[in-house]
Amino acid sequence: MSKKYKETFKQSVFALLISQIIVKVLGLVYKLYLTNRNGFGDEGNAISTAGYQVYALILSFTSVGIPGAISRLVAERSSKGDHKGAYKIFKVSIIIFSIIGLCGSLTLALFAEQIANNYLKIPEAKLSIIALAPSVFFSTIISVFRGYFGGRENQKDTAKGQSIDQITKTVSTIVFIEVSVMLMSNPNTRIMAACANFSSTVANIFEFLYLYSAFLKQRHEIGNDIRTSANSRPLRLVTIVKEIIKVAVPISLTAVIGTIAKNIDSTTIVNKLKNIIGYEKAKVEYGILSGKVETLIAFPLSFNTAITTALLPSIVASKSNLKSKEDRINKSILFGTIITIPIIAIFIFFGDEILKLLFPNASSGATILKISSISILFITITQMLNVILYGIGKSRVPIIAVTCGVIVKAILNNILVPRVDLVIGGTKGAAIATVMYNVVIFAISLLAVKKYTNIKIYKANIIKPILASIIMIYSSKVVIKFLNLDISGLLISLLVGGVFYIISLFLLGILRKKDIFFIKLRKKQKA
Repeated sequence: MSKKYKETFKQSVFALLISQIIVKVLGLVYKLYLTNRNGFGDEGNAISTAGYQVYALILSFTSVGIPGAISRLVAERSSKGDHKGAYKIFKVSIIIFSIIGLCGSLTLALFAEQIANNYLKIPEAKLSIIALAPSVFFSTIISVFRGYFGGRENQKDTAKGQSIDQITKTVSTIVFIEVSVMLMSNPNTRIMAACANFSSTVANIFEFLYLYSAFLKQRHEIGNDIRTSANSRPLRLVTIVKEIIKVAVPISLTAVIGTIAKNIDSTTIVNKLKNIIGYEKAKVEYGILSGKVETLIAFPLSFNTAITTALLPSIVASKSNLKSKEDRINKSILFGTIITIPIIAIFIFFGDEILKLLFPNASSGATILKISSISILFITITQMLNVILYGIGKSRVPIIAVTCGVIVKAILNNILVPRVDLVIGGTKGAAIATVMYNVVIFAISLLAVKKYTNIKIYKANIIKPILASIIMIYSSKVVIKFLNLDISGLLISLLVGGVFYIISLFLLGILRKKDIFFIKLRKKQKA
C-alpha cells in the first residue's frame, strides 16, 4: 500500500470525525432545545420521532445502502484505473435513485394519515410525516454523491455536507418553532413537532446544494481521470444496475430490518401502554426513550460510524496482505472502543445527573438510559465486524443477524412492555429488548468472522479500555465526594476523570504515539 493511500485513509477518518463532532454537538443542542422548550418536551419528542421512524424506514428502502454500495463499486473501478467506469456508475445511480427517491417521497406524503392512524397509532404524527416527505428525495440523491465521493477517497466534502446539514437543521428548527409559537396564541405540540421535522427537509436541501456545487468544482479533475482511464470492457447499463443491486440490496435490507427494530418501539410502546397508563402518559414514555435516550446513545456511535465509513472503501481497494488488513481493522476497533466505552461508563454511573443537567425541564428516564447504554459496546464492535463481512462478500450474514435480532426484539417487547408491574417492564422492557437485539447481532457476526476469515479480533482492544474507564469513574467519584460537588460540578469531575482516563490509556499500553494517526491532518501528496 502506498504512502499516499495511507494518508488518504487518515485524512478521511479525521475529516469524518471532525464532522461527526460538529453534527452531534449541534444535534445535542437541537434536542436540548426541543425537550426543554415549553409545549414540546417528551410528548413532542414522541410525535416527531414516531414520524421520523417511518421516514427512516422509507429511507432504508431508498438510500441507506447506496453510499456503501456506490463507494465500494467506485473504489473497485478506481483502484483498477477505470475512472470512466466509475463515473458511469455514478451517472446511472443518480438517474435510478432519483426516481426511487421521488416515489418514496410521494408514498410518504400520500399515505401520511393512514400511517399515523393505523400503523403508529399516534394521529398527531400526520403533519410530522408530511413535513419529512420531500426529504426522502433529497436524501436519496445525497447518498449517491456521498458514495461517489467516498469511492474516490474524498470524504472531506461529505463531512462538510453533513456539517452544513446539521447547522441548518439546528438553526431552522429554532426559527420555525419560535415563529410558529408567535403566530399561535397557545403552543401547539403537534405543529411544533411538524416544524422540527420540516427543518430536516430544509437541511437536506442545503446539503444537496453544497454537494452538487462540490461536484461541479471537481468536474475538471474527474474529466482528467476519465481521459487517462485504463482500457477496460465498457460497462453496459444492465451490468451497472446488477452490480449496484448486488451490493446495495444486502446493505439496504440489513438497514430496513434494523429500522424495523426501532419501529417496533414506535408501534408497541404507546399501543401496549395506552390502556394501562393512559394514552398521554404512554406518549411521554415513548418520548423519553426515542427522544432523550436514543439521542444520547447515538452520540458516541456517530464517531465509530465515521471510522467504518472510511474503512470500508479502503479495505475493498486495498491490495495489502491479511496482516495489514487485520492491523487496520483492530486499530479501528481500538479507536472505536476508547471513545465509546468511557461514555457507556458515564451513562451507567452518572445517568441521573446527566439527564438533570441536560434536561432540567424533563429529566426522567435515567434507568432507561443506563440499560440502553449497554448496547453501545455491541453496536461499536458489530459495525467493524460488518465491514469485514461486506469486504469478503458475506453480505448475507448481517441480514441473517439483524433478522434474528428483530425477532428477539419483537418477542421481548410484546412480553415486557405491557408488564408495568415488573421492574423490567414498560419502557425499561423495551430498552432491555434492544440490548438483547444488539447482543444477538453481535454474536452471529462474530461467529461468522471467525468462520470465514483468519482475522483475529484482539480482546485487549475491549478489556483495556474498560479498565481505563473504571479508573476514570473512580477518580470522578472521588472528586465529587472530596469537593462535595452537586450536579453543576459534574463537568468538573468528569474533566478530571477524563484526564485520568487518557493517562490510563498510555499506562496500560492501549495507546502509543504512533497509533494516534488522526491527530495530524497531513497534506495530500500530489500524484
